[in-house]
Amino acid sequence: MESMRNLLQGKRKWTLLLILGGALILLGIGLGYRYFTPGPAPAAADNPANDFVALALEKARAGDVEGALQALDVAIAADPEGAGQAYYYRGLILAETGDPQAAIDDLTQALTIDPHMAEAFAARGTAYMAASRPASAVDDFTSAIEIEPGHAPTYVNRGQAYLHLQIYDLALADFDKALELDGGLVAAYFNRGVLYMEQQETGLALADFTRCIELSPETPAPYFNRAVAYIDQGEDELAAVDLSIYLNLSTDEEGRHQAQALLESMAGEGGQ
Repeated sequence: MESMRNLLQGKRKWTLLLILGGALILLGIGLGYRYFTPGPAPAAADNPANDFVALALEKARAGDVEGALQALDVAIAADPEGAGQAYYYRGLILAETGDPQAAIDDLTQALTIDPHMAEAFAARGTAYMAASRPASAVDDFTSAIEIEPGHAPTYVNRGQAYLHLQIYDLALADFDKALELDGGLVAAYFNRGVLYMEQQETGLALADFTRCIELSPETPAPYFNRAVAYIDQGEDELAAVDLSIYLNLSTDEEGRHQAQALLESMAGEGGQ
């Protein structure tokens, strides 16, 4: 049993890698550029540069990242002092393409122009999380909530930041508030389950991961996390089923490696 115990000593770390590394909600981004669903583009009559913002959004929706960035560059050059929307959208794209510091810089510019842009605070908070600055993220998510207190995903994001900071009571309060506002928000159940695992409340974690699966059965990570919870309870057969489903659904190489290692360990222990 020693090899199994060694594997399981890292299970909560694996859970956090799966959840906190990839489940942040990006305001305005959705699932990627093909699913980019911002609000209406600014009216062209307001500012000639808005034509380029509208063009950038069209290109982003079509998956043309470079074209979107070029159009936003033109919009910013045409009217730097009135380019709040252009800086905001460019910051979103830079965040999703893996340049959090550049995203932070652009979103800061957007907030300098319009300090009441809740979505820019939320997006910059997400960029701070990607840059491993959860305390700064908390500040920005809090600012976004003060401006738009009814937006459930921002509470999830702030809860994740609190979870990184190990401030569990505030994280739980935020996940609960998100579910009060939107009872079908998978990310809230998802991350609350991680919190419960951290607190060794395995039964509560199981319930939340199961609810995620009910709401979004094609999402891989809840199966992995529920498997970890089942292992915690000694339910290896149920864990093996969930890990197999995870392997069928997931394309994440690190997660697949971890799931396969757990399955092989359980099979080895069962044969002894």
